[in-house]
Amino acid sequence: MNKYRDPKTGQYVNSPAKRKQSLINELYRAFDFFNDTFAEKNGYDKLPKCIITIQNKGRRNACGWFSYGKWSDSLTDKGVPEINISAEYTAGGTHNVLETLLHEMAHFWNAERDINDCSGNQYHNKKFKTAAELFGLEVTRDSTRGWSYTELTSVSRDAIKALKPDYEAFRFLKRRADPVSQHNKYTSLIVNTDLGAVIKVTANARGVSQRELVEEALTDYFIHR
Repeated sequence: MNKYRDPKTGQYVNSPAKRKQSLINELYRAFDFFNDTFAEKNGYDKLPKCIITIQNKGRRNACGWFSYGKWSDSLTDKGVPEINISAEYTAGGTHNVLETLLHEMAHFWNAERDINDCSGNQYHNKKFKTAAELFGLEVTRDSTRGWSYTELTSVSRDAIKALKPDYEAFRFLKRRADPVSQHNKYTSLIVNTDLGAVIKVTANARGVSQRELVEEALTDYFIHR
């Protein structure tokens, strides 16, 4: 039995690598389209280009995330922002994935304006709510994460319809979740008060948790140096 033959139709399908690339292409196309629809056509400057990735959700257990200046580019004097779609949720359907993209674009919108819309523990404040509504999302409040829960509205659904997405690209492929060990999950790190304050401020500015910031710094130092 050929692994790339559709069991229902008997027709050959693209390889997983080609289908993943199709999904990434669709995400970039959707980013540009939403940028035009929700920013430029409403009289605002568009978001700059960014890197869109598909990575596993790790310990975040989130459908996606935004990081400012996550990539370096020798052609520019600034870091390049990143929007990630968690690989475990890529087969969640076109609307679910594109809702996540719009959610992260709202974070990107605020970051471009030096607006802090999310604390280190992922509590989304009303500044996030304002930006998310600009991108056609309905926002409701969660008891622990603030204004973090977003849904598509008729406006954003119409935008997706106008985008004419390749629905097949948003099906089938997703990464299996890795089991999380409950033993030795975390290791404490002792730092002085001044460094602790720097870590807290930097994590809030980047919209990540202090743990994520420290893990990234240690990984860069010990593994990627």
